[in-house]
Amino acid sequence: MPRCAPSHLHENALMNDGAEHIVIIGGGPIGLTTALLLDDAGYRVTVIEGRDAAAARADRRLLALSRGTWQVLAPLLPVAPPHARIDTVVVSSAGEFGTTRIDASELDGTSGQPLGVTVHYGTLCDALEQAVTGAQREARIAVVRPARATQVAQRHDSATVTLDDARALAADLVLHAEGGTGTQRSQDHAQSGATDSATDSGWALLAEVQMSGPGAGVAFERFTREGPLALLPAVTGQGRGWSLVWCSDAAGATQRGALGDANFVAALQAAIGPRAARVVSAGPRLAVRLAPQTRAQIHEHRVAWIGNAAQTLHPVAGQGFNLGVRDACALVAALRGRRAQARTDVPAALIDYASNRSIDRRLITGITRWLPAVFATRAWPIALGRSLGLTALDLVPPLRHQWAHLLMFGVR
Repeated sequence: MPRCAPSHLHENALMNDGAEHIVIIGGGPIGLTTALLLDDAGYRVTVIEGRDAAAARADRRLLALSRGTWQVLAPLLPVAPPHARIDTVVVSSAGEFGTTRIDASELDGTSGQPLGVTVHYGTLCDALEQAVTGAQREARIAVVRPARATQVAQRHDSATVTLDDARALAADLVLHAEGGTGTQRSQDHAQSGATDSATDSGWALLAEVQMSGPGAGVAFERFTREGPLALLPAVTGQGRGWSLVWCSDAAGATQRGALGDANFVAALQAAIGPRAARVVSAGPRLAVRLAPQTRAQIHEHRVAWIGNAAQTLHPVAGQGFNLGVRDACALVAALRGRRAQARTDVPAALIDYASNRSIDRRLITGITRWLPAVFATRAWPIALGRSLGLTALDLVPPLRHQWAHLLMFGVR
């Protein structure tokens, strides 16, 4: 099966066969997912991606996919990528009373559906590209890589995307789906002691850890005064591996990243507490700078923004990718709704798209923005309130179920 998209343009994908043409700038998971959904809706698609396929496949970032996202992706993929189930999420606040536990079995009984899954960015890209370049779709979806869009120009009835090799692509709609602009990696920050102007946005320390105690499929969200800490089931952990996302300011990331393995394990054990699990070992650490940002307007005549191009979220609760998939679904639904006699009123469809996404975007971006701040403060009235809130979630099943469904499916 093909493992990467071709580096040239499929001429047959750009033939004027009467189908409307949509150009997607960004060939990551959101861009490729949107291309598949648009193809199913009868549009021709060209995806522009700056990285080559090998670089995308080598990306080992772990994505947390909610149940709703997995239900969208699974039917699109010829082969499901390696993934790990999330069946239980344990939420707690360091040094305070109040813990809540969300179980998939409690929500659905014996349905067997997980709350979500984890998957590596690169393997998900690979699976999506296999779907895009499959025999049934390759005549309708073109992938151009490595290439970058240098200009987007709009007219009343069309748009034009100019590439860095001077080629120009005519389109009925242009979608910005490039991620990564709001998150900058630093391989050496943890050792450099750097403190730059982005430190107010925070940092996350990533590592693979081995633990004993919890069973496979258990994820942890632990709030500390320095920032939230998440442990997600690792794809290749064989039931004992977890992927760590430990958020803090730059100084905290620097200090912890510079620790030796034994001292880092001890610091992580102190942060998660003795009851959750016993940390056995930790792999190499990587510091990632966080820069949450939200675009105020996500459409402009025949141009729209989806996924990280529309909003880059704090990693708390793992909502960023899931919000992007819901963007893609809403966009395709809006285009379908404004299609008449084989043509789409694109500007009107984009107005519908922005309106339909308004509440979900505002609520989820608000939650991910304020949760770390609320749990970081040491003011005793807020500390008491957050402990009572966690206790209420644990003691009132309908409240806990509503919270779980919000994180799994967004605002419906």
